[in-house]
Amino acid sequence: MSHHADVMISSTALDLPVHRKEVMEACLRQGMFPKMMEHLPASDAEAISTSIRLVNEAEIYVGVFANRYGYIPQRQNPRQISITEMEYGRAIERGISRLIFVMDDSHPPVTQTVEVGQTADKLKAFKERLQTENIVNFFSSPADLRGHVINSLSQLRKPELESLHYISEIPAAPTPYIAHPYTLLQTHALVGRRAELKLLSDWVSSTDADIFRAPILSVVAVGGLGKSALTWKWFSDIAPQVLPQLAGQMWWSFYESDASFDNFVTRALAYVSGRPLAEVRHIPQPDREAKLLAKLDREPYLIVMDGFERELLAYSRMDAAHLSDEDLDRETANSVARPSDPARSSAGEHRLRKTADPRVGAFLRKLTSSRSSRILISTRLYPADLQSLTEEPLPGCAAKFLEGLSDYASINLWRSFKGSGSTDTLGPLFRRLGNHPLLIQALASEVARYRKAPGDFDRWQRDHPDFDPFHLPLVQAKSHVLEFALKGLDQTSRRVLETIAAFRMPAGYETISALVLGQSGVCSTESELDLVLAELEDRGLLGWDKRANRYDLHPIVRGVVWSGLGIDRRQQVYSRLNTYFEAIPLVLDPLEVKNLDELAPAIERYSALIGLERFDDAFLVFRDRISQATLRRLSAGRQRVELLGMFFPDGPDADPRGHYPGAHAFMLNALAAGHQLSGQPGRATPMFQRYVELSMQADDDRSALTGLCNLSDALRLSGQFYKAEAAVRRALRVNQELRANFGKAVSLQLLGLVLGVSGRVLKSKSYLLRALRIFASLSQSPGEGVVSISLAQLALWRGLYDEAGGFARVAWEKAQVRNNERDFIVSARLHGTAELGLNHWTKANELLHQALTRARAVNDAENEAPALVALAVLSKRQGEMTLAREFLENVWEIAERGPYPIDHTNALNLLAQMERDSGNTDAAAEAATKAYRLSWCDGPPFSYYWGLEAARKHLCELGAPEPELPAFDPSKFEPMPEVEIDPADELNAGAH
Repeated sequence: MSHHADVMISSTALDLPVHRKEVMEACLRQGMFPKMMEHLPASDAEAISTSIRLVNEAEIYVGVFANRYGYIPQRQNPRQISITEMEYGRAIERGISRLIFVMDDSHPPVTQTVEVGQTADKLKAFKERLQTENIVNFFSSPADLRGHVINSLSQLRKPELESLHYISEIPAAPTPYIAHPYTLLQTHALVGRRAELKLLSDWVSSTDADIFRAPILSVVAVGGLGKSALTWKWFSDIAPQVLPQLAGQMWWSFYESDASFDNFVTRALAYVSGRPLAEVRHIPQPDREAKLLAKLDREPYLIVMDGFERELLAYSRMDAAHLSDEDLDRETANSVARPSDPARSSAGEHRLRKTADPRVGAFLRKLTSSRSSRILISTRLYPADLQSLTEEPLPGCAAKFLEGLSDYASINLWRSFKGSGSTDTLGPLFRRLGNHPLLIQALASEVARYRKAPGDFDRWQRDHPDFDPFHLPLVQAKSHVLEFALKGLDQTSRRVLETIAAFRMPAGYETISALVLGQSGVCSTESELDLVLAELEDRGLLGWDKRANRYDLHPIVRGVVWSGLGIDRRQQVYSRLNTYFEAIPLVLDPLEVKNLDELAPAIERYSALIGLERFDDAFLVFRDRISQATLRRLSAGRQRVELLGMFFPDGPDADPRGHYPGAHAFMLNALAAGHQLSGQPGRATPMFQRYVELSMQADDDRSALTGLCNLSDALRLSGQFYKAEAAVRRALRVNQELRANFGKAVSLQLLGLVLGVSGRVLKSKSYLLRALRIFASLSQSPGEGVVSISLAQLALWRGLYDEAGGFARVAWEKAQVRNNERDFIVSARLHGTAELGLNHWTKANELLHQALTRARAVNDAENEAPALVALAVLSKRQGEMTLAREFLENVWEIAERGPYPIDHTNALNLLAQMERDSGNTDAAAEAATKAYRLSWCDGPPFSYYWGLEAARKHLCELGAPEPELPAFDPSKFEPMPEVEIDPADELNAGAH
């Protein structure tokens, strides 16, 4: 990772766009942020102050000089020197690093004014000063300048810095507020899209167009189709012409690391209201939203939200950067949501298109009624919050789903790469590829570089008779084209591309340069590497995130590149990756890991070791560097399952790879935990059971006891209460025999919880308090937190909301000791539910939304479902019945997939009450009957007591019969293990 330093560019030679582009991109390639005064301010005083401020904010000064001296302010300038020389002088005073580049006499002529007279003398003296006080680099072309800048900056590059974002200052409206200027540098030139640009203009100006009636327009497309380029082109060049009376316009990119929804609302309100940012931050969040909505309703603003998919469930997870657009498109039914019916989808399919934070979705829906402002959204997935429960678009919404380019634009794109060929030949080819710009660009770049006949497609096709994408399915046709697009790469470019293809995650420039420079022999200098990366970008094969200075491949490109490598070549690449990541310092404490990005070196090394078939070494990397952080700190269950899938290629029932002692059992337990963390305790239970068996076969009592406790937890969550109690009683008995107090406390906590869910309250609380005392005596603060969570849950079941809130607050405090994300989530959820019980709606709303958003960020379905139910209860009490039903709609798929019969029952009981309140007695009885059946589980006393009682009450009051279900049959289960409980644990024991 590189140091994201601010670089001040002072120049008399960047009037030509090509020079400017080369210097700016050279800085970005080194992970540094270039700044320069783009336009001369109105007054001399402002020009001087602005220039000096830029130098004061910079860590590096880059000076580029040619045949001009620069503007000389007439006021406040006793020495009568240019602003350029003032900037240089201030850099000298501050003592920051200075890099000086002077245009050589051999540089081809440029259309620049050459100074004469007194200013020529000043320029000569200034250049002499520069050469006296600095080591000067002379450049003879724009490309030469770029190379010099890259090599010079590379000497100043420092180790990684976490700050990967930048948000510009807020101007006074109506001056456009472009919140994330560097995101714009990633936007490629727009090709074609005339119809789409006209559609956007009609949206805001044509009263006859149906789309005119929609305040919100979503431009939807998978990556690579140019949605950001389209929206930016229209926002910056066309919108001011068709909307001349705007009160202001704002561009916000959710791709930035700190571009959260709360931050958007805060800065947008500061912009439209003209109030200081610090003042706006002191306004409570709900009031901020209300004030922003009111302002947008009264006055005409244009707001663009770029990259909105980052706010949706599908992309809000920690692995968002690694998701395949095409797979998500199919998984979420995005592909069927077309303009004729832009929100058509089933509830189960569109869950991933819901906003991670429901408040964001609610805010969007409120924007649909805006009478004055327009909201333009670019997104990879259509937001499901903009569709109704009947699967129709909400009033006030419209969508444009970008397909490939038009035939005409496709030909123009081809021609822009100096490609020839007849329309009759090229048209069918491009249509076969869906007119996808990435594929056209990749092929055009290859043909344009064909040495025998540059740009001549007919000749290229004759020389490549095996090129025939017409008889292949679309996905295979895409791969086929890319295979040929890669053939023209030289060995150096191909090696760099192969190296990047080996990464599981986007690769930083620092990492790539370390792997391909020097001893590897791929590239000799950073300038050569820059040329390679630039060519790969030009060909459309490589994506460059300038903001974070990271590189990644489109999934199709990655697959084609990697599948084309032989085994020996793959081994070479994996070997280099392993050597590089092995040298990165080990993060010993899982508590120090803040996010998955910090685990990237370990994950990349694990993947490389699997590729090298060094499975025992891969196991050690997972065990020592990945497992604890992903389990305890990050709750990254989905990532665990994905990584462990490499270890169990034939599934968890087969033997894994490697022969390290104990690896099979450890990895099986880790895989089971991953499934449970990602919302599938039902899938986890047989794996935990197998883990217990393997541990017992190895006479590993400690692991067997851990497995029994894990098994009990998963069984309880999935509604198998008898087996859950039996497993934890076995663990408790062995722990007591071994006098293992910590294990005994864990077992008592789990036993108390399974007794509580089945309604045996006094025993439950007795065992939980006993566990709490043991943990306290052992100074096990995290253990105290876990027991406090269980006590809070027990109190909630009993309706003791003050007591529940107290235990939840203790759990939150204890969670800070080990910085465990799941503990934070469940503590906030329980505390919010307690506040809801006390009718403290504002506090409940804050805590429950916090719990839900954090749970969704780590795919914690175990806490997401009950948080949704609690929010539905809150919405019902506030009279927002539609919102309450929307929350419940999100519960069903989670509860069934788990399964989570407890949350499912609670949601159905709430639905029964809502239907009763609406007078829908048949629907209420149906929901209550389902709740009754789900809560029955193994049959009393091994049922979900609290849900069963609520369902029974509904049915009784509705006059509906209770379902006939089989009573508990002990003959179907192994006998419950007997265990001697300390007499103190049996105090006040009773049935209920």
